[in-house]
Amino acid sequence: GAQHIGEALKINTVLTILDLGRNDIGVTGAQHIGEALKINKALTTLNLELNEIGAEGAQHIGEALKSNMVLTTLSLRQNK
Repeated sequence: GAQHIGEALKINTVLTILDLGRNDIGVTGAQHIGEALKINKALTTLNLELNEIGAEGAQHIGEALKSNMVLTTLSLRQNK
């Protein structure tokens, strides 16, 4: 699931918009995506709505944003 998406995002150079809303990604998935966002230089829009990533998952994404200068739109709505 999210681990494979994270691995693909690490080498992605073309995809700019990704909608992963309502995919039950969870904390572990958010961690994989966060790690990928530290490396990815193409993705500008990411939707992670309704994925139950919680505060811990949001923290993983937030850490990635410290080094990601490309992502301009991020939705984390309705994550518990």
